[in-house]
Amino acid sequence: MKKFTKIITVAMMAVLGVAACFAFGACGGGAEAKVTGVYLSPAQMSYVNMRPQYNYYLTTFTQQELTLYDDGTYCLVVSSSTFSALELSESTNDAKGNERDNSIVKYYGTYTSAANELDEDLLDIELAKPTRIVKNVDGNYYVDTANWNDTMGKNTRVPSGYDPSTGNPIIDESTPNQTAEGYLKLNAFKAVSAQANAKKALLDWVKIEVEKA
Repeated sequence: MKKFTKIITVAMMAVLGVAACFAFGACGGGAEAKVTGVYLSPAQMSYVNMRPQYNYYLTTFTQQELTLYDDGTYCLVVSSSTFSALELSESTNDAKGNERDNSIVKYYGTYTSAANELDEDLLDIELAKPTRIVKNVDGNYYVDTANWNDTMGKNTRVPSGYDPSTGNPIIDESTPNQTAEGYLKLNAFKAVSAQANAKKALLDWVKIEVEKA
């Protein structure tokens, strides 16, 4: 667990800014594909209080960015940062907390879209189930289902449980390495509808859901 003392607003702006830049530079359709739109969602905040059973509580900030290409492909980026034990001052700009998990996930797949019949500024989009996932987990490791290797397989083994005091996964060393196909099965979301405001480059929050095993 990494300690920090920063102005929380500045920290979150930096995280989301890096996520957007990373997404735009790394996502792409085919070699000749051109971007037809880049849409950013509002940020969402979630809070989980583990007390009194466990002595920690979590605050997570998440944002999505959707890039569409003229070859019918998309890249949906989900960036997430989690902090525990946040303390916000009422009289200064100081903030304290424990930085926990950070991740950036890029989902690649195909899509179809059409202008909304009732509002020409809106774009109705159908995102097919992603066929590739690229994810960086807290700056510790990354996975790419299109370029899988043994290190990725070892880092993504299915945990046998979770430590009740820290929430960290417990990995049995006898557990076999994960495969790219297995990782996609566990993490690729089902086909989903999305809507963007083309005039404002704004994305409504995409409620992604993974198929149950």
